[in-house]
Amino acid sequence: MNSFVENLAPKEWESFCEVMLRQHFSSKNFYPVPDQDGGDLGIEFYTATGTIFQCYYPEKGIEMKEYKKRVHKKINDDLKKLTTNEKEIAELLGGVVIDHWVLLIPENRSKDLIKYCRKKEKEVSAQNLSYIDNENFTVKIETAESYSAAKLYAQGVYAKAVNIPLSEITEEEKNLWKTDHSEFSGNISRKSNSIVGAGSEKFQDKVVTKYIQIEKILDRLRADHPDLHNLIEHSARAQLENMQEGAVLESDIDGDFIKRVLKDNEEAFKKYSDYMSDHNVQSLSFGFLSKWLAECYMDFDK
Repeated sequence: MNSFVENLAPKEWESFCEVMLRQHFSSKNFYPVPDQDGGDLGIEFYTATGTIFQCYYPEKGIEMKEYKKRVHKKINDDLKKLTTNEKEIAELLGGVVIDHWVLLIPENRSKDLIKYCRKKEKEVSAQNLSYIDNENFTVKIETAESYSAAKLYAQGVYAKAVNIPLSEITEEEKNLWKTDHSEFSGNISRKSNSIVGAGSEKFQDKVVTKYIQIEKILDRLRADHPDLHNLIEHSARAQLENMQEGAVLESDIDGDFIKRVLKDNEEAFKKYSDYMSDHNVQSLSFGFLSKWLAECYMDFDK
């Protein structure tokens, strides 16, 4: 369970799941069930394709025995409502046949819960409910990881887009980085002199600053938004290869080449603007240029 989900309250988890599932199934096929006028009948959401969803966020930090007891109770209580409210649910579904009942929880901590689901699906099927596909009915526990793309979308919507403030990098911090990363620092110095020529100190300083800043952003993404981090890392690897290949083909690595690299990076990373602030997306563009200049050992010859 990543820290974004871990920091949600139970009611926030339900709202997060609604955004995620609506994105996954599309608005045309997704139906939330309001509970203000007598309860939700044991159905928080359902889909036109025949799935019922219930959301549950167990209390954090409870022991395994108590955790399983509470999840068992949630499954049992909500499945009972399918029988108790059969007529009203059938009218609500309007002909949709249910073959899948899902409990969405932040994480499944026990394989025993899977066994319990097998037991409960047999019990429900034995009731021969009018709106249930009794031959194929399944009860299952899912987490947000089962809907990874929609989860990422929901995190962006719910968190109002990831926005990691850029750290102010002090001279002391830059000097320490140069000492600890002498090879990278040497690469930056050598390549900057080749690209900019005499008086490249200002450019070198910007590259070092952006390198440290992007590492801090990536550390935060890795901890708080691992799905987004993985996608960005995938794009970044592709961009680093493009930069290396482009440098090999160029007869002159100069300011114009760097501008083209930045533009290519912006195009590659702008697809994450639904999930990240524009400021963070722009930081990725120069940040990964800085990583390439620092970490690639190829020579730049004018």
